[in-house]
Amino acid sequence: MSTSETTITLFSHELLWYCVKTRPKQEGIATLLLRSELGLEVFCPKIRFKRARSTGIAWVNEAMFPGYIFARFVYPELYRRIAATSGVTKTLSFGNKPAVLEESIITDLRRHVADGETVEITCEIKEGEEIRVIEGPFLGVRALVTRILPARERVAILLNMLGQEREIEVSTTAVLPDMRHPLTAAE
Repeated sequence: MSTSETTITLFSHELLWYCVKTRPKQEGIATLLLRSELGLEVFCPKIRFKRARSTGIAWVNEAMFPGYIFARFVYPELYRRIAATSGVTKTLSFGNKPAVLEESIITDLRRHVADGETVEITCEIKEGEEIRVIEGPFLGVRALVTRILPARERVAILLNMLGQEREIEVSTTAVLPDMRHPLTAAE
């Protein structure tokens, strides 16, 4: 890329989308402050999913892109104020050029989110899949689902106890699919 192309982007007075780097777990506060204090259009896509906790299943909201948000602004006018905003570290750049996003990327991302910013990921339990028990006497045990019993809101799972396989029924709220992260590709 030539120096003149870099200069055009750095000093462009166009309203463009940029990738903004945030402090860890500060995407929400950075989004709120950039919107309220600077009046910017900010896009912070999130995922919502169930996670096992010691108290049972809890819905969790996390940034889809941890440590990054997208903001639309005129770079030379606001990049310093954005970097000085609480929760923000800098506007992402490669070399001396800020990372500009095409409008179509933001449009495509927004098309996949329900309320403008959140994608809900459901983890339906299926026969033959491995689950983890998250409550009750078998807490922490991994097992195989053998049957789904929807009318009773239960699942039958196959446990290996004392060298023998046993099928037991547990509540659907007592198990979660055994997966690492909701955006992990299915194998």
